[in-house]
Amino acid sequence: MEKAKKAVNDIRIRFSSRIGRVVSYCERLLKEDNMREISFSAVGGSIGILVNVVEILKTITPGLYQINRIATVSYQSVEEGGKAEIQNQRLYPKLEVKLTLDKPEIITEGFQDVLDEAKRKELLELHLKRRAERRRRFRGRRGVRGRRGGFRGRRSIRGRRGGFRGRSPFGKRRGPIRNRTGRPMKNGRGRPTVNAKEKAVKEKANPN
Repeated sequence: MEKAKKAVNDIRIRFSSRIGRVVSYCERLLKEDNMREISFSAVGGSIGILVNVVEILKTITPGLYQINRIATVSYQSVEEGGKAEIQNQRLYPKLEVKLTLDKPEIITEGFQDVLDEAKRKELLELHLKRRAERRRRFRGRRGVRGRRGGFRGRRSIRGRRGGFRGRSPFGKRRGPIRNRTGRPMKNGRGRPTVNAKEKAVKEKANPN
C-alpha cells in the first residue's frame, strides 16, 4: 500500500532546518499559492526553531491566527545485552502549530489571536532592521575572506609560483651554481664534465 503524499502546507521542522528558508517557503505558499493555512510540527530540540519561524511569519504577514497543540511522542531503541534484548523508551515533547488566515469557529486552548497592527508594524520594523544589519555584517566578512582575491583567496607566499622557494625574498632569482672555474655546472649540480675541464684548460692556455 502506497504511503499518502504529504501536503505542501504541512511542514515538519527538523533540527537542521534553516529559519530563513522555511520562512521564504511559507511566504511563497501564502502569497503566490494563495494558501489559507499552514501546519507545522516539531519534536525535541527543533521546537525552538519552530517558535522563531512562527513569530517571524506573524510579524511579516498580517491577519494570521495561531493554534497550538502540545503533545508527547515516545521512541524505543533496542539494545542487545547477551541473550536478552533491552528496550529503552524515551519521551520527547512535540509542538504542533497551525497558522490560518480564517478565524476558527470554535476557540480552544492554545488559540492566539492576530497581532495588534501597531504592535506588528513595530516588530516588523525591528525585524527588517536586524536583517539589514546581518546582511551588512555578512558582506563585510565576505569582503575580507570570501571574495575572489581576498586574504584567503590568494596563494601563500611559499606556495605561489615565484615565491620564496623559487626566488630570493628580495625579488631577485638565485644565480646558477658555479664550479671552480667560475662556469655554471650542468643542471645546477654535480661536477663539470671532462669536456668542460678540457675547454677550461684550453682557455687558460690561449686567453685570446
